[in-house]
Amino acid sequence: DLPTFRTGWIVLLLLLVGFFVLEPLGIPVSAIAAVGAVILFAVAKRGHAINTGKVLRGAPWQIVIFSLGMYLVVYGLRNAGLTEYLSGVLNSLAGHGLWATTLGTGFITAFLSSIMNNMPTVLIGALS
Repeated sequence: DLPTFRTGWIVLLLLLVGFFVLEPLGIPVSAIAAVGAVILFAVAKRGHAINTGKVLRGAPWQIVIFSLGMYLVVYGLRNAGLTEYLSGVLNSLAGHGLWATTLGTGFITAFLSSIMNNMPTVLIGALS
């Protein structure tokens, strides 16, 4: 489907520009990506080469719900002070050189991944 293909490249370009221009203005990257996804979905729905109903029915919704639940857990842990504590630990490690920082970050990440899924661990690390 040529119109969807062309629109995809235009949306990709606009997404890249949007990420670099709008994110510093406080607009979340997720909102920018969502707008791009809605535009692509609308263009695909208007064309007839892609069965958008089948795409929606075949989407792994359980993974989407799981991911949203993990985000809630991570933000709960952030509100409980875990990310602030980890930020202090990482800053302390940074004062001891590159090797200490690298090993310490690796051990913290491995420990957190062993007690919960790796996805919230990555999110907690990003928030720290």
